[in-house]
Amino acid sequence: MKVTIEVASYTELEKLLLFFKSLDLKSVNVVTSFDKPTPTITKGDKSIDPTGLFGIWKDAPRTLEQIRETAWKRD
Repeated sequence: MKVTIEVASYTELEKLLLFFKSLDLKSVNVVTSFDKPTPTITKGDKSIDPTGLFGIWKDAPRTLEQIRETAWKRD
């Protein structure tokens, strides 16, 4: 069985480890990772031609107010 416990600080981790040691558990494996997660950024494909998207609303123009009104109606 594997249990994951996330703690906010190193002192909380120390207290938790002392608690586990008092229980006399046979197998306690501590994996620490206090690194902040970083997003994965991938470069865009420069070979794609965006001109096909130009004018997609030409037959149904929208105002900024209409876009905002539609955006706020999400459920």
